[in-house]
Amino acid sequence: MSWARSFNTATVVGSVRRQAPITLATRRSLVHTTATAIPKDLRYDVVVIGGGHAGCEAAAAAARTGARTALVTQKLETIGEMSCNPSFGGVGKGILLREVDALGGVAPTICDRAGIHFRVLNRSKGPAVWGPRAQIDRSIYRSEMQQHMASQPNLDLIAAAVEDITVNGDHQVTGVALGNGQIIGTRAVVVTTGTFLRGVINIGAYFTPAGRKGEGPSVGLAQTLETFGFKLGRLRTGTPPRIKKSTVCFDGLLEQPSDYPATPFSYLNERVALEDSFIQCHLTHTNSAAHQLVHDTLHENNHVRQDALGPRYCPSIESKANRHQVWLEPEGLDSDVIYPNGISMTMPEEAQLRFVRSIAGLENAQITQLGYGVSYDFVDPRQLHRTLETKMIHSLFLAGQINGTTGYEEAASQGIIAGINAALKVRGEPSFTVDRTQAYIGVLIDDLVTKGVLEPYRMFTSRAEYRLSLRSDNADTRLTALGHACGAVDEPRFQHFCQQQKELAELTQLLESVELTPHEWNSGGWYNSLRCGLLKPCSVASMMAFGFVSDSTAADLVPALRSFNPRLVERVKIEAMYAHMMNRQRASAESYRRQASLEIPPGFAFEKVHSLPLEALERLREHAPRTIGDAAQIQGITPDALARLVRALQS
Repeated sequence: MSWARSFNTATVVGSVRRQAPITLATRRSLVHTTATAIPKDLRYDVVVIGGGHAGCEAAAAAARTGARTALVTQKLETIGEMSCNPSFGGVGKGILLREVDALGGVAPTICDRAGIHFRVLNRSKGPAVWGPRAQIDRSIYRSEMQQHMASQPNLDLIAAAVEDITVNGDHQVTGVALGNGQIIGTRAVVVTTGTFLRGVINIGAYFTPAGRKGEGPSVGLAQTLETFGFKLGRLRTGTPPRIKKSTVCFDGLLEQPSDYPATPFSYLNERVALEDSFIQCHLTHTNSAAHQLVHDTLHENNHVRQDALGPRYCPSIESKANRHQVWLEPEGLDSDVIYPNGISMTMPEEAQLRFVRSIAGLENAQITQLGYGVSYDFVDPRQLHRTLETKMIHSLFLAGQINGTTGYEEAASQGIIAGINAALKVRGEPSFTVDRTQAYIGVLIDDLVTKGVLEPYRMFTSRAEYRLSLRSDNADTRLTALGHACGAVDEPRFQHFCQQQKELAELTQLLESVELTPHEWNSGGWYNSLRCGLLKPCSVASMMAFGFVSDSTAADLVPALRSFNPRLVERVKIEAMYAHMMNRQRASAESYRRQASLEIPPGFAFEKVHSLPLEALERLREHAPRTIGDAAQIQGITPDALARLVRALQS
């Protein structure tokens, strides 16, 4: 689509047909469709503000779900920018990314095209806590994401700054106001501004207003949210200095090779695109001299003296007291930049260089970009429904760091839920949510909307009570059919999912149907059953699951096994491993759902609940939970207080 008239500096890129896959040679030179001007009467079903990981997933999800959508961002060329580390996934986070893929998301498939180093973390532990992770080529990822967004049906990309959100007398969103004064009409808005809400960058004693290096903050939007009555808080985060790769001495540093073959993030892929071009990461460490330098320059460091809290589990170097790991991670195949993971800092420039050069392998390192801290506003997420729609303003959704989270994966997870629900809202269809028993995304959102945040929220497997069934291998089984039912998963992906589920069922039946007695396992030379305490007949599936027989041995017993995809065989083994425990967990999950779904009427008089402790009464009044499940997640609500509330509701 195109318009002839120009309107100041705001531009729009129209939707086009999806292009053929780009080769490695041409990925870096992707150019957007020619930009044209925005007409004054432009209207959309959904407008997404921000082109980061939450914004891209929200915009693509809303468009897939059938809403005419616009993504509005300050610079089209920064869509898909990886602002901090050049990686996706990890423990807990990798499962979130697999869930995004199961719902038809964008980031996982782009990671499989741009990944240059893949590892599954926690391999030495059980599959329930495995964490798929990948180093990403920044340039390829950004180009691939921009191509995908530019060719997404139902989606326009608009280069402009949003300064205000317009609402009517019924507190219903009606549009967004651009920096040039133009209004774009819309029926729903998703705000994904990341660290840009009144963002301030700090290096040493100096600061400058910015959301990230080289890009101004969003001040007008923060003021708008305050005007609406939202409770805002302040958080901070940081990023390490970037190092010129050619000045690093890798001799003597521990090499970390990639897994080969790599495990893709997307269920649609059997292999990743750059498997033949993988790079190595290297490990070094800080030392006492480096940490003494940190201590000596604290008085010159404004960032660490701020009241705003930073991320507990990804802290700056100023928060670390002892020797610790520093992973040297290349930022791309052709890049001469190293990302030193583990030394985010906001020290003065000269101190940063001295610190870096005190580390083994970096004695002659040159810094290409200083580390810096950024402090920013966030909205208390307890002001949101589980759909991520705000309670105060109808059809206004928030996703990503604006809700107090940290991390690409947490942002993408919120973005896809907000985008789906924004589209469903304008279509007048039921909302889409997942709970704690169904997905890590459900855990994330439940924690945010019931507990709020005191520091940037990051996902861990320990946050999920039902993690034995919420694994990286089965996210499609848990979520893809749900996503297809609401329109977020397209037909080709759904058909691929159905075929895989059919094959999994056939394979499970095949391996479970072949059982041998302990004597047969011994006499056939398949396995010494006495070593594993085998006292009754056992299926091939169970013996494979616990490593008592190899895949090749199992194939001798069940020749048809050789015709199945090895990745599906691995999934069946994992299901068999957890079968007994998962039966108990399913029963617990069903009990949780039954009690959690008990609704609390609006305006319920909590003070009338017999013998309810004062602290519980105050917390319930403050949070106004809608269900018993909501109440159970509020800090200070004891099991006894919850039981009293349930009895009061049932009576």
